[in-house]
Amino acid sequence: MKISKKTNPYLESTADRYVSKDKPVYSLSTSVDIQYVWENNRPTSEIKDYRLWFAQEGLPPFAVKFYTEPVAPKFLAKVNFEKLAGLEMKSNVFFQADVVMEVK
Repeated sequence: MKISKKTNPYLESTADRYVSKDKPVYSLSTSVDIQYVWENNRPTSEIKDYRLWFAQEGLPPFAVKFYTEPVAPKFLAKVNFEKLAGLEMKSNVFFQADVVMEVK
């Protein structure tokens, strides 16, 4: 028997299980990583998404994907996310957010 393809969407509740709202998150990126669409084992000029790296006490560094180009916060700046969501896939967790903002 085959099962239908299971979709596993990005959910804010998944991100909440991994990234604590009680501890600060710090920016590790000094520039935005651009991810390109690949065709025939070659990158195209079409942008797929943008990524920045972050850290939180007790977690390994993690990347967050953005679909609109974010402004990279300063190195080790404390940040907050708007609509941080997570996706569990096999033994990995992937994150996406709408916006990242420096906290003063």
